Amino acid sequence: MYRKFALEGDVHEALDCVPLVVRRKLDLAARKISLVGWQALPRAERLALCHLPVETGEDVEVYREILEAFCARADVPLTDLASPLTDRGAWSAESVPAPLLTRLDEIEPGLAARLPPIWPSLDEEERYALLKLADPKRTADKLRAALAELGLLRPS
Repeated sequence: MYRKFALEGDVHEALDCVPLVVRRKLDLAARKISLVGWQALPRAERLALCHLPVETGEDVEVYREILEAFCARADVPLTDLASPLTDRGAWSAESVPAPLLTRLDEIEPGLAARLPPIWPSLDEEERYALLKLADPKRTADKLRAALAELGLLRPS
């Protein structure tokens, strides 16, 4: 079973949007797929991409190969991803990444000070989700929802 964040709503039913767990896997594989491309893949293949592991370097290589084969069969283009999130170290460090801390203080004063002791207890997918949703190009709504889902913020 793969991680389904409640903040994503019914995305997991039809898989018509790319779930956060797949975004992490795509980042690790350094590949980007468009929403139209994702939707062009058969649902069974989208579901497989949700479930495939990426825990080791070999897993990531296998994931990339399977992703590329699915996309080639469906004539879906993939692009190389140049992003700081292509390395799990961006969210797996023992300390909270600075961009997340900055965004937390915008959401609730003092929240950035409360997260560091909790950070080590979060799993990789939770850390990734928080860092991804902290992107300043995004509205704070999804980050707030993730924080509330993880018990780090009272729901608004």
